[in-house]
Amino acid sequence: MHALAALALAAVTVLHPAPDLGRQVLAPDDGWAAAEGGTTGGSAARHAVTVRTRDELAAAVAGDQPKIVYVEGALDAGSRTCADYAVPEYDLSKYLEAFDPARWTGPAAGPLEEARRASAANQRRDVLIGIGSNTTLVGRRGASLTGLGLVIDDADNVIVRNLAVHDAYDCFPVWSGGDWKTDYDNLMISGSTHVWVDHVTLTDGDRPDQAEPRYFGKRFLHHDGLLDIVRGSDLVTVSWSVFSGHDKSLLWGNTDAPDLDAGKLRVTLHHNELAGLNQRGPRVRHGQVHVYNNSYVIPAGTDYQYSWGVGVNSAIYAQHNTFRGAVTPDRIVYGWGGTAIHEEGTLVNGRQVDVRAAYNAVKDPDLGGDVGWTPSLHGRVDPARAVPALVRAHAGAGRLG
Repeated sequence: MHALAALALAAVTVLHPAPDLGRQVLAPDDGWAAAEGGTTGGSAARHAVTVRTRDELAAAVAGDQPKIVYVEGALDAGSRTCADYAVPEYDLSKYLEAFDPARWTGPAAGPLEEARRASAANQRRDVLIGIGSNTTLVGRRGASLTGLGLVIDDADNVIVRNLAVHDAYDCFPVWSGGDWKTDYDNLMISGSTHVWVDHVTLTDGDRPDQAEPRYFGKRFLHHDGLLDIVRGSDLVTVSWSVFSGHDKSLLWGNTDAPDLDAGKLRVTLHHNELAGLNQRGPRVRHGQVHVYNNSYVIPAGTDYQYSWGVGVNSAIYAQHNTFRGAVTPDRIVYGWGGTAIHEEGTLVNGRQVDVRAAYNAVKDPDLGGDVGWTPSLHGRVDPARAVPALVRAHAGAGRLG
């Protein structure tokens, strides 16, 4: 019987082989990236390539020709340390002494800031990986990038799936505007259209900002965003992914000015886990953003501030999301100059709550509930109570193929 069963299983495998993730395209109703022609990535490429080093990856994803790129194994930026990137003139202790707000006002400037910039430029060449148009980038099981940041800049038709990206670490933060600013996102989408991000895991890795010291009363951040969507990007779907342990997490629209962003920044965020994020889950400017069926986890002892940032001209449409942990309903929304958010079916620690009303009860001015649009491109909207189990079982890198 065992032999017969094995033969039967082999026959099924031949008849129904595992799907080729590189050839898969976004479903025709799966969020904003399905609009206006859809998102097919590099599925039309004649051949696929597998990469195993940082330099192989950078070469494989460059250019605009159709391409399918598989990542195999754990890739990193190499063996260089922050000390290796630093120019001789850079010294953190001297930098802190020079720009202490007790004796310095305004942005950092002068020889020490120039040394910091030169050091940062040395690191930048190793960290950032630019992805061109018509690309499908897929991680094989267990694939990860550490100390690297993916950049989709002025591109169209890109798919990134099944890949873990950890610790896009900036060795040389700058003191500016009363806070520490950093330069690298795990994944940045800038000036790009038709992008599908699916089953990725984005974290700070083994160097969380939560563990960093405070200088001048502010956390000495070494990471920027987990997933930023900026500078007129449009038609993006982010699905079945995990965003974990980060401060300034998802920034969608990086300026109040409408020059590049008016009518753009249309993004769908669904069936993701957002765990231990202090803020920006997402913070939105300008865009029509559909946020549904996401699972938010707020551990005790973190610097949690808010999840949904209602920025200038934003139109967030939030449906059937869940929040668990050290959070109260009035803290989920924060007003950043926007005027409205549509929210329905939200569960907070197992209880359905009108979080917009909770915000309005403690903050002025009130936020309205009419955002001027209703999403039409989406799959099934699951009941909120089902979301944590669904997301826990299926979201994140390593769940495909």
